[in-house]
Amino acid sequence: MNNEELRAKVLDYLSHHSTMTVATAGDNQPWATTVFYANDDFSLYFLSNPGTSRHGRNLTANPRLSISITEDYPLKKLDDWRHIKGIQLEGTASLLATEEEINRAVETYVSKYPFVAPYLKSITAFPGVIAFLEKVSRSLKFIPDFSASLENRFYKVTPSRVWFVDNETSFEQRQEVSF
Repeated sequence: MNNEELRAKVLDYLSHHSTMTVATAGDNQPWATTVFYANDDFSLYFLSNPGTSRHGRNLTANPRLSISITEDYPLKKLDDWRHIKGIQLEGTASLLATEEEINRAVETYVSKYPFVAPYLKSITAFPGVIAFLEKVSRSLKFIPDFSASLENRFYKVTPSRVWFVDNETSFEQRQEVSF
């Protein structure tokens, strides 16, 4: 498969999944956690608390990370390994601070998870972003009742390398997307 076909396949995979495992390192200790994400092309956005989450503290000290996006595959038949697909990614994470960056993250995230709009209003101070979130909130049929930290912030993952694993193509073969 050529690079354009591979890019399209990876972007399709990203759009059909919701969680990623983020691996970070801090104090020479590795850490992995699962978070919801939304993507804009190959940029991935996620929410976390930079001060209290272990991965947030790790990313403050060292923004390099690795990510895996996959499914749980039961092994019921001998050839079920052929169904395994997934993404492996290396990159850096940055904590978003500007209105432009946060607006892009909010639009991307809310397009995938509209029910979080009321919550996101509580963690942003930018009037333009709040107006967008109020509009989305008014369109919701119901407002979910959940609590999350008011200290959560958006991170953007910028990949430096991305691989797609597809065991239907070949066992243990992964293809690297060229940027």
